Amino acid sequence: MIKKAQQMIVFNALTNQRSFTKAAQLLDISRTQVSKQIQQLEERLGVQLVQRTTRSFALTDAGQRFAIHCANIVDEVNEAESELVQSNDSMQGILRVGSAQSFARHHISPYIADFHLKYPQLDVEMSLFDHKVDLIAEQLDLWIGMTSNPPEGFVARHLADCHFVLAASPDYLAKNGVPYQPNDLIDHNCIIYHSRERKDNTWSFQQGEESIDIKVTGNYRVDSADAILDATLAGHGVGYLATYLLEKEFQQGKLVRLMPDWALNQYMPLYAIYPRYKFLPKKVHRFIEFVRCQIGEPVYWDKILKD
Repeated sequence: MIKKAQQMIVFNALTNQRSFTKAAQLLDISRTQVSKQIQQLEERLGVQLVQRTTRSFALTDAGQRFAIHCANIVDEVNEAESELVQSNDSMQGILRVGSAQSFARHHISPYIADFHLKYPQLDVEMSLFDHKVDLIAEQLDLWIGMTSNPPEGFVARHLADCHFVLAASPDYLAKNGVPYQPNDLIDHNCIIYHSRERKDNTWSFQQGEESIDIKVTGNYRVDSADAILDATLAGHGVGYLATYLLEKEFQQGKLVRLMPDWALNQYMPLYAIYPRYKFLPKKVHRFIEFVRCQIGEPVYWDKILKD
């Protein structure tokens, strides 16, 4: 009986992860063990469950039917354990959180002491990065991230939409002139966000029913939103800036907002992403609410769009 249950758990992990390697990482066993367990399961049942080659993976019809039963078994096990965890004080131990680097710097890290005042027995481990994360491989309880495509198989709670404004420093504009229309950007040095996942060298604008996409160029490309803000403040060029980075730069005259009559079409959804639970652990829930409290609803930084 124990061996049957073990094989069903391995098969459930494989069907969810769609990869022998990722299933092995999830279960903390070797890829060879996963393959061996699936082979023994198929031999015991006398039916092929998985069609696999070196480059593809698919469930057979029998595998799809069996996967439903395996998922139910695993859900029952997780629910039984979660009920016990939920009944205890779980605001202790370690909470492992990943976050977009620039967002955490401005809206989480400055207030983490307040969180610890409320929950002194809970340690927080923060991992900061801007790439799309694998929560299982990174062993994270929660990811606060900006993505237009949340990972499948996880819960993704929408927290906010992060908008953008176009800006430049007074010194840059004095030397290079002011762009009044999107087409004017062709003659300007534009600071471009450029990473392994995103290359934002096409900026989109809308005014009424008119929309226009401009392919911009510039001599500085960087994979950090904070670095784009720093370069814009330094007078290096025109920045397409996330509003969550800004505080009083416009009011203090450090930056000039450009083309306020044109709406910038780009935005990045901010999500709290975590594995599926029957009962969400208290520490994950409380941290999400902590972030919600800091950013407000609607988010406080977008007031600059109305100034």
